[in-house]
Amino acid sequence: MKVLTVFFTVIVFLSLGTISSAQDRKDQKQTGTKSDAGTPPKDDGRNPAKKNVKDAKNTTVGEEAAKDPELEGFGIYAKTAPVAEKVEPVVTTLPLKLNKGARIAFVGNTLLDRAQDFGYFESYLQQAHPNLELVIRNFAWSADEVDLQPRPDNFATVDQHLTREKVDVIFAAFGYNESFLGLDRLDEFKARLTTYLGNLKSSAFNGKTGPQIVLISPIGNENIEGVPAADLNNERLSAYTKAMSEVAAEQKVGFANVFQATRDAMGQGKDLTINGAHMNAEGYEIFSQKLFSEVFGESAPDISDELRETIVDKNKQYFRRYRPLNTFYYTGGRNGRYGYLDFLPAMRNFEVMTANREERARKIAQGENLAGTPVDDSNVPEMDEVTESRGANEWLSPK
Repeated sequence: MKVLTVFFTVIVFLSLGTISSAQDRKDQKQTGTKSDAGTPPKDDGRNPAKKNVKDAKNTTVGEEAAKDPELEGFGIYAKTAPVAEKVEPVVTTLPLKLNKGARIAFVGNTLLDRAQDFGYFESYLQQAHPNLELVIRNFAWSADEVDLQPRPDNFATVDQHLTREKVDVIFAAFGYNESFLGLDRLDEFKARLTTYLGNLKSSAFNGKTGPQIVLISPIGNENIEGVPAADLNNERLSAYTKAMSEVAAEQKVGFANVFQATRDAMGQGKDLTINGAHMNAEGYEIFSQKLFSEVFGESAPDISDELRETIVDKNKQYFRRYRPLNTFYYTGGRNGRYGYLDFLPAMRNFEVMTANREERARKIAQGENLAGTPVDDSNVPEMDEVTESRGANEWLSPK
């Protein structure tokens, strides 16, 4: 009997606690505050209907810095960046001849996007032309097609970037992604490619003439363990490569066929890709050697590890400039409030650091031994001061 009495008492106690908690939640829902035995609730700044004076965004910490027109020039936006004037196209013939100071761009899909991580073809270009002061920038973006190139909000188009960089020569890699349309849509692809090349070759990105253009075929695919990519794709890729060759001839642009050479190399019993379609370092070396010989009609020169490592480092700096993290602050909805001093000084400095490494690569190509010496970044400006905040915290000042 005593046990039953204790049990009954516990049940009543728990029930009363539950009722009390339910009433508390009801009070909180109705008033937006927590009840506490009749004591007025503490204003902790968490009521969304009330302005929180402790939030740094509601606290004045000084005047905004005056905007520098030169610094603003490092912002490249789809809404405001200029586009190239239209001109009569130039005919591109191979072997390609490069002029001193030629400004070269890589555009297209993953083939050239990932090439910047290995640096072989760019190293061959610099080593073969050590005194031409070549400027090379990579605007390739994985999965790009000739007329399908999605970007973040207000991110400038490839053509706008080519215009800003005053590009003279373009290497364009397409055809792989488009090939998944299938063999029955080859004519559609050829029409799309024709339109793309017609616009590209008639744009005076350098402000004077249309660019020289070299169209690059897809590479071959290989079968690797678990992925029969060659069996699935090579017949279709061969047909799209042939179609690209025909369009390139009609449009009078250069064409580099790397499909068969890479396909043959992949049949030698050693994996040249990471997944059957995207090349590893050895694959990129073979691809780059073939591309160089297709474009210039001669074998690629010998290059040093020092040159290639310098170019890979250069590409990393420019990648951070071209495709910075969190583009919503750089080009998108917050660029007006945050993007000025938070991003533009960094964009400026990445461009300076890119140029420093490109100059170092030229010196190495000319025979200077710079091994063991750091890159000279003494000309990189100090970062501008920015207005800082701490966020909503009653114990921290926004200053």
